[in-house]
Amino acid sequence: MTGLRPAPGVAHVDDGEIVYAAVLPAGPIVVLDGGAAAIWVAACDGSRASIAERVAEATGASISDVRDDVEAFVEELLARGLLVEASA
Repeated sequence: MTGLRPAPGVAHVDDGEIVYAAVLPAGPIVVLDGGAAAIWVAACDGSRASIAERVAEATGASISDVRDDVEAFVEELLARGLLVEASA
């Protein structure tokens, strides 16, 4: 199973509604709320293949409505160095 995890040097805080993440020590702090926070949580907990499914379940949306946006946002988090791929 391939998943994602916060990149080395990334600190994050999840207060249940908002996720704050930053590459330390330089930042900047990225504030994720709503769907973005749901994507972060799903990305850090489980297989990469099922992120969109878990986001849809958490938000009450259909998978077809969120899949493209979820995949694009995960790619953005990877490109920004906030997430990295991890094998379980």
